[in-house]
Amino acid sequence: MKKKILLFLNVAIMVMLSFSIEAFAEDGESTGTEQEYFEQDKLISVINEILTIRQQNPEYTEEQIIIQMNERHSEFEKGRGVIDIWNALTDSEKKLCVRYPFDALKVNTAKNIATSQTETKFGFNGLGDKSDAFRHGIWNAEMTILIGKEKAELFATAHEDKDVTGYESDRYPKTAHRDMDLHNNELGRRIGAENACVSEEEMADIIYREINSLSTQFIWLHD
Repeated sequence: MKKKILLFLNVAIMVMLSFSIEAFAEDGESTGTEQEYFEQDKLISVINEILTIRQQNPEYTEEQIIIQMNERHSEFEKGRGVIDIWNALTDSEKKLCVRYPFDALKVNTAKNIATSQTETKFGFNGLGDKSDAFRHGIWNAEMTILIGKEKAELFATAHEDKDVTGYESDRYPKTAHRDMDLHNNELGRRIGAENACVSEEEMADIIYREINSLSTQFIWLHD
C-alpha cells in the first residue's frame, strides 16, 4: 500500500509540475549568467529517479542514494552537449535534492520566476551587475514564499558551495561573485518574508524599487 501511494505521488508531481513556468536558459547561452538553470521537466526526471531509488530501496541512506545517482549519471549524455542536471549540481545541492525532492522543484520554479522577471525589468540577465543582484534577490524572495526562509537559505547557500578559484567571465574573482550572491540572497529572503502575500510581479516591483533606491543594501560588482 505504501509503495502504491508513493508511486501515485511520483506520477502526480510530474503531471502537476509539467505545467510549471517555461524552462531556464542553460548556462552558456545568451544570458551570460553564472548560474545553472534547468528545464523543469528535466529536473522532474531527476527527482523521479531519486524517488524511485528510495521506493525500491527503503533502507538506503541519503549517502547511498547519492552514490547510486552518481553511478547512474557517470556517463550520462557524454559528448552529446546535453546538460546533465544531476552532475551540474554541487555536492551540497545533491544532498538537498535527496532530502527535500519536492522542495527542489519549487526552488527551480523560483529560479524560473527570477530569470523571467529579470528579463522583464532589465531586458537581459547579466553577470556581476545590477540585474544579477536583482535576480538573486527575487530568487530568494520567491523561494522563501514557496518553501520557507530556512530551506531557502539552505538551497541558496548550497548553490554557492563550489570551487571559487580563478575569475568569472567578467574578469572579477569568483570569490567576489560568491560574496555578492550570498549577501543579496540574504536580502532577498528578508524581503520575501516581509512580503509573503504579494504576486510575482509585485515582488519584482518591490525589489526593483529597493535595488534602485539611493539607500539600497543590494550590492553588485560593476555596471
